[in-house]
Amino acid sequence: MESAQGVAQHDKCLLTELADGTGVLLHLETKFYYTLNPTGVEVWKALGGGAKTEREVAAKISEEFEVDVETAFTDVSAVLSMMLSEGLVRKAG
Repeated sequence: MESAQGVAQHDKCLLTELADGTGVLLHLETKFYYTLNPTGVEVWKALGGGAKTEREVAAKISEEFEVDVETAFTDVSAVLSMMLSEGLVRKAG
């Protein structure tokens, strides 16, 4: 994925946040569950909160976890690539 590439949550996925900061994502069409670490939860929430590109998501992760934007971008790219391959997010725009 490229930094300018738009990305959006798949509308058939639901997140349940757990008390320890992790989460469980259920894809309603495939019936598969995915466990998300705290970073994955924040990536998902950033997409739901208006972030439209990998760079926008990385900026939110950088603020939340106090890491530099480039490190956040590398991590966000990996998470979004996995989510895209599993059909949890889709390319947008």
